[in-house]
Amino acid sequence: MSSIIKTSIVDIPKKAEENDLFGIDKYKNGLIRFISNSDTPITIAIQGEWGSGKTSLMNSLQDNLCGGYLTADDLKEHSHDFYGVWINTWQYSLMKSESETLVSIVTGISTKILEIINARHKSSVQKLGNAVFSFGSKIFKKAAAVAAEHTLGESAGTAIDSILEKEAEQQTIKHLRDELQISINDCLENDKKIGKEKKGFIFFIDDLDRIDPAIAVQILELLKNIFDLNNCIFVLAIDYDVVVKGLKPKFGELTDKNEREFRSFFDKIIQMPFSMPVASYKIDDFLIENLSKIRFLNEVQSKDTALSEKISMICNLSVGNNPRSLKRLMNTISLITIINEENEANSSDGKIENESLLINFALICIQISYPLIYKCLCIESDFKSWNEDLANKLKLRELSPHEIEKLKLSEEFDELWEQILFRLCEKDTYLSNRASQISQLLNLISTYITDGANLGEVIEEILELSAVTDIQAFDKPQQAINKGVVLKSVGDALIPLLKSQLPSYFPDVRKQSKKVQSNYYISYSKAKEGWKDWVGLTVSNNKEVLSLVIWSHPWLLHSNSNDMRKDLKELGFLEAFENIGKSYNEMLTRFPKFIMRFPGISSSGIANKKWHVPHLTFLYNFNNPQELTEKDVLNDIASFTTEHMKLYAQLMELSKAYNEKYKQMK
Repeated sequence: MSSIIKTSIVDIPKKAEENDLFGIDKYKNGLIRFISNSDTPITIAIQGEWGSGKTSLMNSLQDNLCGGYLTADDLKEHSHDFYGVWINTWQYSLMKSESETLVSIVTGISTKILEIINARHKSSVQKLGNAVFSFGSKIFKKAAAVAAEHTLGESAGTAIDSILEKEAEQQTIKHLRDELQISINDCLENDKKIGKEKKGFIFFIDDLDRIDPAIAVQILELLKNIFDLNNCIFVLAIDYDVVVKGLKPKFGELTDKNEREFRSFFDKIIQMPFSMPVASYKIDDFLIENLSKIRFLNEVQSKDTALSEKISMICNLSVGNNPRSLKRLMNTISLITIINEENEANSSDGKIENESLLINFALICIQISYPLIYKCLCIESDFKSWNEDLANKLKLRELSPHEIEKLKLSEEFDELWEQILFRLCEKDTYLSNRASQISQLLNLISTYITDGANLGEVIEEILELSAVTDIQAFDKPQQAINKGVVLKSVGDALIPLLKSQLPSYFPDVRKQSKKVQSNYYISYSKAKEGWKDWVGLTVSNNKEVLSLVIWSHPWLLHSNSNDMRKDLKELGFLEAFENIGKSYNEMLTRFPKFIMRFPGISSSGIANKKWHVPHLTFLYNFNNPQELTEKDVLNDIASFTTEHMKLYAQLMELSKAYNEKYKQMK
């Protein structure tokens, strides 16, 4: 693992000399060979969504074919096959009108050609210079005049179209085009005479997808009209979708009937389309290298192949392979990692288990990729308990009986909670297209929950780690508290109170974990090592209320069926179980400030189809952390916890007897 400590990943295109972490060198090398041996003129379109790596690829092409970005001094000793001209259309469009943008890009390209020829041969380029000046001044003045004649709302593209139809202006464009061709030919001929033969000029036109699509289309037309020259190759970073949007004023909305017109325009400009091979990106190396640099993975974890594969799978189901999205993910994780480092470690030895790490990673991916799903997890963290109550709260539409039966045939949506997810995804086109992936991702998260742990509690605890980077419109800000400080204060004050109230039951009540960050554990087991009998404390603040959470380890029962009461009855333990349940209900009546998190002590799920896993969790809501240190409140919490621990001990005895009898019967 790298010893260099980094806290952020810069979202800039990859430099040509940087390592290929996405495994696309074969595509780049093939494109280099194709360009190097192409007949001219030719225009190549590098297609891909924003952030897919188009600029990074063009950087590599320019470096290999043209020698990168060269100064006038560099050009004197230029040894590559092509001269390179880089034009960032976004920069040329800043603080300019549409007509100014069009003219400045054309004059910018022409001026850079002038600079190369002048630096290379010190030859006379006066005629070309005059042609460039003539084009800029005449076309701009005419564009402004024509645009003024049109009704408000018509673009400068209309003005340019009108100009290109005028014979006088056509002559201006033809004159510039002829002078460009003559100058380029003379430059290459002079290179040949001095024994440094070149193949031509390559023009890299970047960021066309950042400007207005209609202007991008006009730029394409101007480039075709002016720079369709021998010995010239154009490499454009543009997506076909941008062209479609830019042609809508001309052809209307894209339909099956007029799709040919859109495609014909694209084919007229572009001779070779190249789509970024995003689906083929091998993101494992990128993820592991950068997660190690930001210290999310330790040295052992960074070399764990199985862990790397799981991280990659989570990414593929959420953020995807877009480099820009991956960099944002890295920065989000880095900030969360730094904040957590400011507190003490999660467990007594300071290590974070792989399962918790994977869940944390997955939840951050959901936060970035599927914010609506993340918000629902904040509302109800136990996603496998999502039901009609949540559906009504979110105003989801009802499914017809036919739709339900159809969904049950799908592995991703055969359960009730998955059908709630399906209905939730319908609220957004992006989510609807990825509903199956989201279901797979949530199911994957559930496999990382350790047997016996409660899904909702684990998710809720880890959600708090990512809350600082959540972006939700119109949400109220959460109250920021230092959980470690609050828990240590409350837990340390509770232990002596519990010791005074529990000597006959548990003579060895003590603090279990040495360090406190998100949880405070109180042990009452005689065993000095391990985690046998304990009660846990944490603080929750992700549901617009502050709560002290008190919970105990699940009490496991072997299962014959999905019905826990049925299994208890068959082995003769149902009556004893129900008596303990009544005692818990009476306890809650005596302590009205405490709320049972799940419905009754029989709240259960099936872990690996082998166990009933009931959980006992209680909430004590408060207004501010200082309230928890008040004497009356601490006494109330201690008294409640004492009674809970006594009843919980009865549950543990019952489960022990049940499981022994279960084994005997088997």
